[in-house]
Amino acid sequence: MCFYEDISYPLKTTRIVLTGAPATGKTTISHELELLGHQVFHEQAREIISESLENGSDILPWKDLMGFTEVVWNLRNEQYEEAVLGTKSFYDRSVLDSYAYLLKGNVTPLERWVQDMHERRFDKVFLLPVWPEIHALDSERMETLEECIEVEKYIIKAYEELGYELITVPKIPVKERVAFILERL
Repeated sequence: MCFYEDISYPLKTTRIVLTGAPATGKTTISHELELLGHQVFHEQAREIISESLENGSDILPWKDLMGFTEVVWNLRNEQYEEAVLGTKSFYDRSVLDSYAYLLKGNVTPLERWVQDMHERRFDKVFLLPVWPEIHALDSERMETLEECIEVEKYIIKAYEELGYELITVPKIPVKERVAFILERL
């Protein structure tokens, strides 16, 4: 008599979000996770802003929030679909971050966006809090420290509204932040 292991259960992709206001270390941590061999989906908003500024386009969050959100939302949904089955996939922000900016702008999301937020779920959400000592401005990141503090409040509100528990990452060196995240998966 032969016994076979039942492998009919569906493979699960573990989806982990790194969220927080601008200039909190998300990109640095994302790169470190990638160096460790993890699948990482990087933030696209900075690239979109950079291209829009270069081309003179109005697809900028401060000029056309809905148009900008549409572009970013679609790219984030593509990333969600591209995750490799059975892996841990890290996301430098998610559609809920876009929703947070809509909340901040007092803009009602499209119905299909609301549906996306309810259907495309994440397993863990790590909040990188505002950290004044590492805050810096550049051509794509124009939020002052005070604006970043305000953005953080809306990010927390957006995730909690959809039932997520945010795990706050301590303000410690990068490798220790990464270890903190990995220990909680």
